[in-house]
Amino acid sequence: MLGRLRSSLGRVVAATGRMRAFDFAAAPIDASLREMAEVLDGMERAKTSMRALVKYVPIDLVRELFQSNREPELGGELLEISLLFSDIEGFTTLSERLDPDTLARVLGHYLAAMTSGVRATNGTVDKFIGDSVMAFWNAPSRCPDHASRACRAALSCMQMTRALYASPLWTGLPPLFTRFGLHRATVMVGNFGAPERLSYTALGDGVNLASRLEGLCKLYGVAVLASEAIVAQAGEEFAFRFIDRVAVKGKTESVRVYELLGLRAESGAALLRAGLYEQALEAYFARDFSKALSIVGTLTDDPASRVLAARCAAMLASPPPPDWNGVYVATDK
Repeated sequence: MLGRLRSSLGRVVAATGRMRAFDFAAAPIDASLREMAEVLDGMERAKTSMRALVKYVPIDLVRELFQSNREPELGGELLEISLLFSDIEGFTTLSERLDPDTLARVLGHYLAAMTSGVRATNGTVDKFIGDSVMAFWNAPSRCPDHASRACRAALSCMQMTRALYASPLWTGLPPLFTRFGLHRATVMVGNFGAPERLSYTALGDGVNLASRLEGLCKLYGVAVLASEAIVAQAGEEFAFRFIDRVAVKGKTESVRVYELLGLRAESGAALLRAGLYEQALEAYFARDFSKALSIVGTLTDDPASRVLAARCAAMLASPPPPDWNGVYVATDK
């Protein structure tokens, strides 16, 4: 009897040790004593609940709460984070062609690929809003290079989704084009909502700007737009193109926005073309619209250059007032 008791207690101790290490993998219930079998069964049910919980709540947050043995409380803290917003171009049109079951399956594959891209850089997926994704870095786990991680995540998401579109899971469907907005800001991060139903998220003006940058991608025909705050911290590792000075909808102050071209070591040709565009943009801000138009007129296959060329033509036809500062005021979100 003592031997059976010692063996059963050993299994319980081993199971609790695995749980403390945040290992919630299922294990067989193997105990010769009924009472011990009931204890192990209860622990397996608790692990099942924890495995389900991490599908709804960021796993780093669950780990932190579990290890500190405390419950989440309403409130947050001011914290500098890097944010990512994404959205699919033309997803509404695609969804109208698919039946609900197929749409759910397709969207599930897409969001799984996007989540893999974020998790590859230890980011936190905040929420899915239809086909859109909101993610951030530096919370709940701290990482000083969060701006670089956000840029790597955007590139990783594009790589993951390209692999998905080339796989049998996507047979018969067109590849999708995803737009990304990246911004670094100090915002409120924590548990918000009602006391009985909390959501771990980020709130603040910086969150809104990250979302607006994603929307601006459509105007310039680019995949990723990043704020100057992102470029200031992550610029050495990545290649960027200065796109414009923009006052996003709902804001009076302008921000410098940049297109993320890729890793700097892999973007030689893109940087050469970016240099031409930036020369034209500099001439545009200097009110030398003819010079700017002569430069971007050679970049006819670049959507952003076509946008700038159209503005230059409009300025030549109707010159701006003396107090014009070159800032584009966005009217759409």
